[in-house]
Amino acid sequence: MGEVSYRPLIEDMIWSYSRLEAFDDCPYRWFLKYIKHCKESDKFYATYGSFMHKLIEQYYNGTLTKDEMVTKFLVDFSKEVRGTRPQESIVTKYIQCGCEYLRSFQPFRFNMIDVEKRVEFNIDGTPFVGFIDYLGEEDGELVIVDNKSRDLKPRSKRAKPTLKDQELDSMLKQLYIYSAAVKQEYGKFPKLLCFNCFRTGTFIEEPFNEDAYNAAIEWAKKQVEDIKDADDFYPNREFFSCYYICGVSDECCYYQLDRNERRKY
Repeated sequence: MGEVSYRPLIEDMIWSYSRLEAFDDCPYRWFLKYIKHCKESDKFYATYGSFMHKLIEQYYNGTLTKDEMVTKFLVDFSKEVRGTRPQESIVTKYIQCGCEYLRSFQPFRFNMIDVEKRVEFNIDGTPFVGFIDYLGEEDGELVIVDNKSRDLKPRSKRAKPTLKDQELDSMLKQLYIYSAAVKQEYGKFPKLLCFNCFRTGTFIEEPFNEDAYNAAIEWAKKQVEDIKDADDFYPNREFFSCYYICGVSDECCYYQLDRNERRKY
């Protein structure tokens, strides 16, 4: 791979947060997905998250009532949540968490502007695209809400940030990048960035922070340049991610090598 420059292909790309984050997670996965365009296989955790996103979206666009959400979740779970299952106890827990969230579902307090809003914007002339799960308004101020399966925690506010604080900051980069789209369309930044953690029932509100926004934008710009300059797309060989998360692992020579090595023992 190192002898070939893919920069001409990369220069023409339209970027997204997920495209930038994928490179951080595993550069070789990024190569298989965005350069070779390998077909992705379904994965349990990803399809579970997509299913819950769809149910929440259908409530807000008026195609499902609150009571219908639980029924549809149970009836369609096997069809919608696909891919290799983790151990049965984990599957059962995910079903229980989904039911508990949907049974106790309370609409966001914000006035809805749009749901699953597609945004096209640019960062210093570089084109980006994204989907805002929920864009709302409160007292004349804008609010972004992102639905997340991840077990995020509200900020601890300790003098030394906890690991969960660091995880929250990492996830907030996505919403700060979407804030650039909101600013370009509405002329102002959102006041709040929120995570609706549907697996745990936790709702997190973070006030918009200009320093964090600037840091996220600089991260995005650097990621784009690092990807353009890459001359080798090395793998991040981590079993759980490769087996349960990566949608292109079936096409990955490194993953197949690891599997063959395990079979010897």
